[in-house]
Amino acid sequence: YFVISDIHSHYEAMISSLENAGYNQHNSGHHLIVLGDLFDRGENAVKVYKFLHTLTDTNKATMIIGNHDLFLLDFLDKRFDKVYFNIKHNGFDKTLKQFSGLNINNHDFEEIHQAIMRDFPKLKKWLNEFLPFLEVGKYIFVHGWIDGTKQNWKKTPLYELVWNREVNLQPLKDKIVVAGHHRTATIRSDRKDYIQLYKDHPDKFDILYKEGKILIDRFVEISKSINVLILDNI
Repeated sequence: YFVISDIHSHYEAMISSLENAGYNQHNSGHHLIVLGDLFDRGENAVKVYKFLHTLTDTNKATMIIGNHDLFLLDFLDKRFDKVYFNIKHNGFDKTLKQFSGLNINNHDFEEIHQAIMRDFPKLKKWLNEFLPFLEVGKYIFVHGWIDGTKQNWKKTPLYELVWNREVNLQPLKDKIVVAGHHRTATIRSDRKDYIQLYKDHPDKFDILYKEGKILIDRFVEISKSINVLILDNI
């Protein structure tokens, strides 16, 4: 298993990081697990989509949903109420432009929606098939968190699974939670200049191992690379 997260439309960073980790999409013994946040902020949403869609079509990848994936799914369901917020704060305008081919300043949301649905008719169905979490052996894969204090954690609302953060939660007994969402550099350091932090201490962006949990979001916008967790025989 090769586990990645928080790609944010950085296709080249994803591909080069996977190759450097030894991943081969043509190797039947390699399976990719993606912990969500495929889009927004970067420049290659369509390339990310096409690459991962091809893998899921051939059962070579498993997708876990993240909060940024929900932004796009909401839009495709014509829930437009948070679009302006996500454009301002989350780079959602890039995703809409890349999938629609339209300048979002010159077209209304209905026109953009129609263009995406026309050009990418499988996109909505694909996003709807993403899992809220995946449990394999002693590992639980999730975008945001699993609360070890909850006896019925499998009934955790989707909003919490994708938005809340794993780092300070009580571990789940006999399990290891693998999560993205919370950038490891921001856990290790409260500095504001993360560009300089990466220059000075790139190791602070590496995978973070804590008791009962593994956190992998490498802050791709700064590091231009993706953490790849490799797990054998789980």
